[in-house]
Amino acid sequence: MSRLRKLLILAVVVTLSWGLYDGISRYRAHQDAARFAQTQKVMETRQDRATTLPGDEILKHYASPETRPEEDLDMLAHAFSNLMLLVKGDSPFHMGANEEFAAALRGKNRSHLRFVSDSHRAFNPNGQLLDRWGSPLYFHTVSQDRVDIRSAGPDGQMWTDDDLHRHYDGRFMKGEELNPPSLWRTESKPPKGK
Repeated sequence: MSRLRKLLILAVVVTLSWGLYDGISRYRAHQDAARFAQTQKVMETRQDRATTLPGDEILKHYASPETRPEEDLDMLAHAFSNLMLLVKGDSPFHMGANEEFAAALRGKNRSHLRFVSDSHRAFNPNGQLLDRWGSPLYFHTVSQDRVDIRSAGPDGQMWTDDDLHRHYDGRFMKGEELNPPSLWRTESKPPKGK
């Protein structure tokens, strides 16, 4: 066999081998792409199912016509207590002002855990938690795990007789019980008998 013929056969074998290798590589790449697309579809389906955050589920009926204002404050207290269970530590998150409570629910907490979606109706664009009448709620932190919540009520003004106050222990106060006249006295009266 001549040298030229050997080179020609070698070139044909190399070309066929390369073509076979290229075909197999393309086939595998196509299979990998199909597997990737299928995996992506499964992941998207799982994500769609998991889109509802725990707090969204707890606050599902928050400020809805079917619930009472007291239930709104109970739901909110329930959301906070559940978030505190998930965010571990002595002081899971710093809270005091409305915006700090809202931020904690939205993921600005020690664990960076988003508990309620940003688009939930409980939030206003300023990052505050609202009552059913659209007024920002007032929070009083009694201790790290005890928080009182106050709604301005239908008149939208805080510290009036239609306010609704939920104690950390679940008790509610309204009206004169919430704003006793003695708090608003501006003049002191001398005690009787003196």
